[in-house]
Amino acid sequence: MTASLLLDNLLAWSGQVVVLVAVAALASMTLAHPRGRLIFWQGILAIALLLPALEPWHRPPTENMAAVSIATSAAPVIVARPAGFRISWKREYFLVLIATGAALRFLWICAGLFRLRRHRLEARMLTIPPVRFSNPRVRWFVSNTVGGPVTFGFLNPSILLPARVVELDADLREAIAHHELEHVRRRDWLFVLLEESIRSLLWFHPAIWFVLSRIQLAREQVVDAEVVGLTRDRERYLDALVAVAAQRLLPDVAPAPLFLKKRQLAVRVAAVLKETRMSKPRTLLSYTTVCSAALIAVRLAVWMFPMQAPAQTATVTGAAPGKINVAGARDGYGVVVEPGAKVLHRPGVFYPSGVTAVGTIVVESTMNVKGEVIDAHVISGPDELRNAALASVLSWHFSPEGLAPTVQSVIRFEKAPSKAESTLPLVPSTTQYVKSIFTGGLSDELAEKVNASLPVHIGDAFANEDLARVKAAVKEVDEHLDVLTRIAGPDVTLIFMLRPSGASGQPGVLIEGGATSGIAGGISGGITGGVAGGVTGGISTSAAQLPAPANGAMRIRVGGNVQSANLTKKVTPLYPPLAKQARIQGTVQFTALIGTDGSIQTLQLVSGHPLLVESAQDAVKQWMYKPTLLNGSPVEVITQIDVNYTLSQ
Repeated sequence: MTASLLLDNLLAWSGQVVVLVAVAALASMTLAHPRGRLIFWQGILAIALLLPALEPWHRPPTENMAAVSIATSAAPVIVARPAGFRISWKREYFLVLIATGAALRFLWICAGLFRLRRHRLEARMLTIPPVRFSNPRVRWFVSNTVGGPVTFGFLNPSILLPARVVELDADLREAIAHHELEHVRRRDWLFVLLEESIRSLLWFHPAIWFVLSRIQLAREQVVDAEVVGLTRDRERYLDALVAVAAQRLLPDVAPAPLFLKKRQLAVRVAAVLKETRMSKPRTLLSYTTVCSAALIAVRLAVWMFPMQAPAQTATVTGAAPGKINVAGARDGYGVVVEPGAKVLHRPGVFYPSGVTAVGTIVVESTMNVKGEVIDAHVISGPDELRNAALASVLSWHFSPEGLAPTVQSVIRFEKAPSKAESTLPLVPSTTQYVKSIFTGGLSDELAEKVNASLPVHIGDAFANEDLARVKAAVKEVDEHLDVLTRIAGPDVTLIFMLRPSGASGQPGVLIEGGATSGIAGGISGGITGGVAGGVTGGISTSAAQLPAPANGAMRIRVGGNVQSANLTKKVTPLYPPLAKQARIQGTVQFTALIGTDGSIQTLQLVSGHPLLVESAQDAVKQWMYKPTLLNGSPVEVITQIDVNYTLSQ
């Protein structure tokens, strides 16, 4: 569970406790007997603490992102060094404040225990108890440093009596002694220690303080009732309360049950004067009412403030080639990704070519309200691995639900792939089946030769080793042919095409609908629009060549969907009249270089129908974007722009 999610759940639990205590406060008015109120409030405290364990946690649904295509590019990524040390406030720091406050409160408890010990050491021990019915385990002391009677200890309890109390009349001393001995009999000191520990841990929550104060008051009222019932002298006990209240009461020497707090005097006196007797049916009805109210409050609190379980995207590993994670990404060999928050989709992370170093890269990302990464910088990690990690993170899209403004992601490069591993195609390891074979763009004679040489046919099972066999068979037919696979769930479409000039590397993989740029290091240009129904607008046979960055300029690659969020001026292309008459429609695809000022510097055509290209190009050249910042400095951006032309039916 991340710090941000922990804080969100802590806030949700705090809201649940507020609802629970508010309803409980109203329900407790029906309880007239102090013992019933004590049990009730102790039960409410237990329910509040156990709420996270009792309620069903809401787990965000795991989304299948296999249908999401992410544009990738082999464009160089130039990254600036991390910015200098800076301090910025994060909401997670509230957890640090809460932990610090709890530590200070626990230190206060320890100081209170040492203070009690000092009071006892400075007090004078009474060899003869002030009352003849005293428990033999109890030790009595007369102290000049405490303002009221104090009882503490478990195995050998100690009772400290102020010197002024010892000077009171014998009947008043006896009433006070009864009160303290009742605390010893009930072992109230242990309950006080537990309650003070809870108060220290949850010091920030006023509802918890309220519940603890109700428990302490109810406990003293129970003891008052017990003493009055034992001595059968209500007036004498009231005189003892008033006599102690007349003394100069010092601040609390907690953790220990005190004989009297002045703010509770009026309530306790009123409870002693009012003799409460309830019939059994009325008592049963009262308990049923408050228990029902507590259950209703729990249901209401959980419904109003549900807690969130961590999403199932905490760790994604690329150890298995071609394995698709729930964010729709394939990571390279030996790469383990911990996004730090739920990711809707992201491109994979791969080892840079020729790099054999291992290490951990920590990247801090800044998101917009949609969860898209708008800035990122590397906090730590080997220099030769930073570009590969940052290039991927800049195109991530996090789930905006409960997302913090910044997220730290950890990318571990654990083992560099061997040369054989790096050339393996990225096909899912689970069993797939050949659905169709596409040889568009090839001559009839060449297509016939390819089909005859294939070791697999439509309907056959298809796995990694099958693709290697297909590739070897096709190369025997024509060395200029490349093989791509289009994967849609269990279905695989084999695509054979002539390699564009200048393209090299491993074949690509298209996921449901095709990938517009293939795999990094694969076929530049890819196939536009997938396979089903043919190729819309033709196949691009030229790789976009962009000018080198100016001296000192930085350049990054950003996905088309992410960059579109920064669009400030968009000119809509006009549909060419000739294209309308010919009923031509489709997508014109560009590779764009956006300058540091947000304007289109270079626009390279990737694919599209000739009748649509000029209209799209004239419009896109006028587009303007917000400058993209990297570590606070504007950078050039390479992105993909798709212009769709559709005709109404």
